Amino acid sequence: MAKQDNSNKGSTVVRRVKASGSKSTSAAKADSKQVVRKTTAGATQAKSPAKKTIKSQPKKPTFILFRPFVALGRYFRDSWRELRQVRWTNRRATWALTLAVILFSLFFAVFIMLFDWLFNYLIQEVIL
Repeated sequence: MAKQDNSNKGSTVVRRVKASGSKSTSAAKADSKQVVRKTTAGATQAKSPAKKTIKSQPKKPTFILFRPFVALGRYFRDSWRELRQVRWTNRRATWALTLAVILFSLFFAVFIMLFDWLFNYLIQEVIL
């Protein structure tokens, strides 16, 4: 499985994953992924994947009056993170979907108005 790297025009990124049954899953994942870069000259460079280190900071107790504001700030922060992950549609697709909603709304409005007129006619002229 080879993937073309856009940053280096002539290089190919090859990912090799080894299957191992004796190691634990977390240790196997760390050891098994190795990125090998092949350049056009034929030389290979091995590179291990970058690991993200998350430092856990001890939480200091907040004053009880500040807790709602901390929760509100956390809400806005998490909402902003979610909005950055959204895949937004382009302008053309947005207009196409907007037009579809307007047309369906008009169709069903006319449909309901016709049935309303029909039932009104039936009640006024036929039954009464």
